[in-house]
Amino acid sequence: MNALKMFNWNNGGIWVHSVPNRPALDVVTGALFLIGLVLLVVRYVRRRHWLDLFLLLSIPILLLPSILSLAFPDENPSLNRTAGALIPAFLIAALALDGLITAFGSGRGRRWLALGVTGMLLWASASQSFQLVFHQFDRNFRQNAWNSSEMGAVIKGFGAVYGETDTAWVVPFPYWVDTRLVGMWAGIPNRDFAIWSEQLPETLQISGPKLFIVKASLTDARANDQETVDLLKQLHPQGSLSMHRSPVTGHDFWVYLVPGSASH
Repeated sequence: MNALKMFNWNNGGIWVHSVPNRPALDVVTGALFLIGLVLLVVRYVRRRHWLDLFLLLSIPILLLPSILSLAFPDENPSLNRTAGALIPAFLIAALALDGLITAFGSGRGRRWLALGVTGMLLWASASQSFQLVFHQFDRNFRQNAWNSSEMGAVIKGFGAVYGETDTAWVVPFPYWVDTRLVGMWAGIPNRDFAIWSEQLPETLQISGPKLFIVKASLTDARANDQETVDLLKQLHPQGSLSMHRSPVTGHDFWVYLVPGSASH
């Protein structure tokens, strides 16, 4: 039942590929989809054409990858698991729109009226979809996804100055960034940049400049890895601590740089 409600009520809470807890379809398409379902049922009752029944049954069948997600019940509904059902859903909405246009008749004035109504519906649908994708989804995704690209850029800059990135690390923190993704953004996809706090004393044996990226939070002390910062200051007192300010609120991080000679 949860999967069937995704089109017009709630598409689930997965922020990676959707705007959580809202209908999967925009208002116009969602309304046309419901009208189209009614039209298909009525047409099948009258004509008994197998194609109408096939189109109706294809939706619950294509929703099964989400419905049968028994191991991950919170992922029902899930737009990635139900992607196949979007095809018949849009076909049904298109049938409703076609029926609406046809209902205006074939007179010249009626055709212009049908064209005007269709244009307004398409504009309303496109306008809401634009807001959903390029504003709401974009803002929600940036807020929830950690800024591994910014960390990768910092490490890449470190490598450009000092000629190496082997002495650059990210100190893991619970529910924080995936340190493997940082390597991808830094242009080094085959390296995990993680170094655990208990491994930091081992960096004393490494010569040359070093870079450490540490979890920061100015609003929540529990999300600020102050213990690692204090340990780095103790191990490398010659280092300098700076805050990397992210354009996304709550995504700042500490950069602890232990200086060394630049490569020529």
